[in-house]
Amino acid sequence: MADHRRFVLCGHRGNMADSPENTLVSFASAERAGVDEIELDIRTTLDGELVLLHDHTVQRTAAAPTPHLDVPIERLTFDQARTIDLGDGQLIPTFTEALDTTSVLLQVEIKAPAAARPLARFLRDHPGRDRCLVTSFDPLSLADFRAEWTGGARGIALHIPDVTGNWRDHADRLDVSTVFVPVPQLSTELVAELHDRGRRVAASLIEGPGDVRRIVQVDVDATASNSPAYARRLLESDDEFTARFPSFATRA
Repeated sequence: MADHRRFVLCGHRGNMADSPENTLVSFASAERAGVDEIELDIRTTLDGELVLLHDHTVQRTAAAPTPHLDVPIERLTFDQARTIDLGDGQLIPTFTEALDTTSVLLQVEIKAPAAARPLARFLRDHPGRDRCLVTSFDPLSLADFRAEWTGGARGIALHIPDVTGNWRDHADRLDVSTVFVPVPQLSTELVAELHDRGRRVAASLIEGPGDVRRIVQVDVDATASNSPAYARRLLESDDEFTARFPSFATRA
């Protein structure tokens, strides 16, 4: 039976299978692959610029030697951060650049607690705010964000690394709109519980056909992939998924 819900496929850090993660070229590649949403990671520089970087440092992601290899991004000025080569001609982008160069929904993950309030103040005044779902593994970061600004059409979302933890109280207190659950920890009962409470459920992450079968079985609303083109092909080839979400294939 067809479902009225819109299933959302997210490119994790853009299209990591094709381009350097959390870069403008990676986001463009994800959009070409047909994603509905792009996930990106927010931190701040020493002088307060909102920039995109997953790790504390560029030790893992820098493509060329740099004196800043092991320096936390929060200790670098924006000008210093901008000298780091991430490969394919890409530099560390600002959040403004990400908003200005993308057209799909954005999943904005707060990676550093210090970025929560600056992000809230930025989005409060930015016309692209309604495309953004602000997420974090850290309930305190989401609380700081909400203390600064409670707007946003898509709300906020909590990542649950372990479903046996005390996450329900955080989700209720923060009034989150979406809960992110690792694929292996998903169950039909958990998804039904969250749906009954008016929350969307996103599965992290699709890596193969077995993950697609699982997310169809438990009936989630969204998922993400490091290789969104591959994930889209897997979803479109699953008859039960396409019967439930017939509009998905037409959005490629």
